[in-house]
Amino acid sequence: MTAPLYLIELRLDSSALIRFAEDQGINRREDEDLGYAAHAWLTAMFGQGAPKPFRLLLDRRNLRPPRLLGLTRWSGEALAEYAHTFAPPLAMQVCALEDGVPAKPMPEQWRADRRLGFELLACPISRLVRNEDDVYRRHLRERDESGQAPESRGEIYRRWLINQLGEVSSLEDYSLAGFRNVRLLRKAGDNRRDFLAPQALFAGILRVENSDAFSALLARGIGRHRAFGYGMLLLRPVS
Repeated sequence: MTAPLYLIELRLDSSALIRFAEDQGINRREDEDLGYAAHAWLTAMFGQGAPKPFRLLLDRRNLRPPRLLGLTRWSGEALAEYAHTFAPPLAMQVCALEDGVPAKPMPEQWRADRRLGFELLACPISRLVRNEDDVYRRHLRERDESGQAPESRGEIYRRWLINQLGEVSSLEDYSLAGFRNVRLLRKAGDNRRDFLAPQALFAGILRVENSDAFSALLARGIGRHRAFGYGMLLLRPVS
């Protein structure tokens, strides 16, 4: 039997998060979206229970603390117990856990044909052998080689999203609400690299097609770099 899926919400101290990142040797200039810093902090705090996917919501005017939403198989009580037992002091300064980890269980079943509003921050890239590339840049190269006019970025990303959803859900309404290239940092052992990647914000309405598989899709997330702040579906009701 699959463990329940929980949605957690945390408020972070941005200055403490930067101090933690610097202590980990993570340079903000190489980690523009703070995705690797948040990933490293979550792992330090919650170990194997660290939420994946998650979404780090930043107030660009710095008037409100960063808000982190994430999905995990661990309950709020289990996450808090792990953090108080094993997390290093510097990591604990990033988020006060005196009242535990706010969490709620997600529905285990989603009614087929249910319509849901969504927002998704994703990294729309494809991988060929070991090389990752923006699916739109790849489309531009292919069209240039064939001598055909390219389609819009929004249309190419729409088809990418439909492919990611597969037969689990259908896309009823879609907009590319935001786009920019960001510098991402990734580390594997002693090796580290930073690179430019597309960051796309999607919004729209989807329809659940496969009830059981939809829960699995939420837990897994969409696209690549899901452990670094991408791929989490934020849902809302629609009339």
